[in-house]
Amino acid sequence: MSSRSPLERLRHLDKSSSKFHDRVSNILYGEEYKEWMPTIEGDDLVGLADHLDKVRCHTSLPRSPLKRA
Repeated sequence: MSSRSPLERLRHLDKSSSKFHDRVSNILYGEEYKEWMPTIEGDDLVGLADHLDKVRCHTSLPRSPLKRA
């Protein structure tokens, strides 16, 4: 088990890695995170939300082929 919190582990991931999103998922769905999440509060909670907002995967939806009337 890592001595760093899941938030610290998230912050230390290489965002340019092709495996970045897989590693984020592994942290967020791991047992350590599930145990840690109910206890997170204050600055750690804000830090987690801010970090996830910065690294989220943006997807573009294709335009609808239907024209509006």
